[in-house]
Parts: sequence; C-alpha cells; structure tokens
Amino acid sequence: MISDHGTVPFFLCFFIFLHFHFPGVHSKASLSATPTTLSKSGDFVHLQWSGVEGPSDFDFLAIYSPPTSPHDNFVGYRFLSESPTWESGSGNISFPLVDLRYNYSFRIFRWTRSEINPKRKDHDNNPLPSTRRLLAFSGEVAFAPNRGPGQIHLAFGDQPDAMRVMYVTPNPQETYVRYGEKEDALDAVVLARVERYGKEHMCDAPANSSVGWRDPGYIHNALLTDLKKGLRYYYKVRNL
Repeated sequence: MISDHGTVPFFLCFFIFLHFHFPGVHSKASLSATPTTLSKSGDFVHLQWSGVEGPSDFDFLAIYSPPTSPHDNFVGYRFLSESPTWESGSGNISFPLVDLRYNYSFRIFRWTRSEINPKRKDHDNNPLPSTRRLLAFSGEVAFAPNRGPGQIHLAFGDQPDAMRVMYVTPNPQETYVRYGEKEDALDAVVLARVERYGKEHMCDAPANSSVGWRDPGYIHNALLTDLKKGLRYYYKVRNL
C-alpha cells in the first residue's frame, strides 16, 4: 500500500524491516538497552524487558557484536531468570561491556528444557542455547568516539630495573608514557612501540574466520627503564 504522497507508510516499513532482518518474530515482548553510548570499556549496560508471555527459566538474552551477527553467532548470553522478576515476563539485567571496536545489540530467545540438545555444547561442556525462537531485540549500544587508551596494564621487563606498560587504542597514532617518582613530576618520557596482529596470524577457525574474528585494535608497548628498587613510580599514558 502506497500513500497519496508516494511514500511507504511507517508501519509497513517497520514490518518489512522485521521480516527481512529478524524473520520469525511473533512476540509482544520488548527489550531496551541503556545507555546507548558508553564512555569506556568496562562500563555497564542496563537491559530491561517486558511482555514475555509464559516465560521459561531457560529464556535467555544473547549478546551480539557486531549487531548484524546471525542469531547463532552471539558472543555471550545471560538467562532472564537472573532477574528476580523474570516470572512476571518483565525484568532487568546489568553487566559490563568490553570495547570490541564494534557496536553491540541484544536479543531475547525462548528456550525450554525440552529443547536441550546434548550434542550442542560449549567449551565448558554446557548445552548451547537454541536461537530458533526470537522474542525481542534491542537497539544498538556504542562506545563514544575519540576515547583514550584502554586495557592498560603492567608487565615485567627483561631487566630487573624495567617495567612494560601495555595498552590498546583504535588507531596506530604514536603515544608515549610519562613516569616518575612523584605524581606531579613525571619527568621521564618513553615512546611506545605500536604492534598489531591480523586474521592471518590466528591458528584456526573460528578465530581466523569472519564469524570469530574481532579487530584487536593497535597494541602499544612502552618500556620504562632505570627504575630504582623499592620505590613507587607513577605513570601516565598520553597521545602525541
């Protein structure tokens, strides 16, 4: 049906979107994710749902990154029964998200004990949930652009007076680390070496396939030297 102005009505566009992107959606359930933009890796996302009819204690929330992933290619899942109000068909769950340099989305699926397939198990020998019956899906959740380095951690150097500072960024821009014995006097400066690995460096599927591969970003490696034994040092990661 076309309107008098030659445009497709909104409700028809929405139906077409549902049919082609998420076939088999026959539910009144709704799912929302907030906030829609996270500032850094490890920030919490809040998932809230309602309208799940005849809830099962095996109904689950699947996590996707990128958001366009097929149903079976979720990166993790949580059972709706984690929420104390799940039996009412409504509830909420909150958990942190790791910045994978892709947006996230979430989907709710109906799964019952009678549908457990003992032949489909994960690496921990737990049965894999079935994604045959989609109940609801959320909008996308993104990380804010131009965010600073993430996953900052320390590692031992080859010499006893050295430590490595390693972190990840989304681009190959050179960065450096300032460090010193006082927090307000970081007088020593070292340039970080930038490294990266690709899909071809992974040993086997699914890590080296389009399904399992995730962009690692750029790994920065700065070696802090001439450290004195028994002293506390402060350091700060900076862009050039």
